[in-house]
Amino acid sequence: MQHIKNLLNRRLKESGFDKNVKTALVIKEFEKLIQDDLGGNISQKVKPLYIKNKILIVACLSSVIVQEFVFYKQNIIEKINHKFEEELLKDIKFTV
Repeated sequence: MQHIKNLLNRRLKESGFDKNVKTALVIKEFEKLIQDDLGGNISQKVKPLYIKNKILIVACLSSVIVQEFVFYKQNIIEKINHKFEEELLKDIKFTV
């Protein structure tokens, strides 16, 4: 008898939905990290948009916020990849 988690993972891969699920989980984790590490003020001024080629694209309200994220970017990438135990992100690009 197979474990339900293994069955679900296999079905997600077969259907092609596994990438969509991982993308949604990464975006949710990014939002949580920003909220926890930088606070609500900053988290309300950024919006993760999508992931393409392991690059997370994030919209920011101002270039000042982009500059602040430069200091945290690598830490965020490492935390997300560590949480999911695989390299899901290589970089984060910020747009104004």
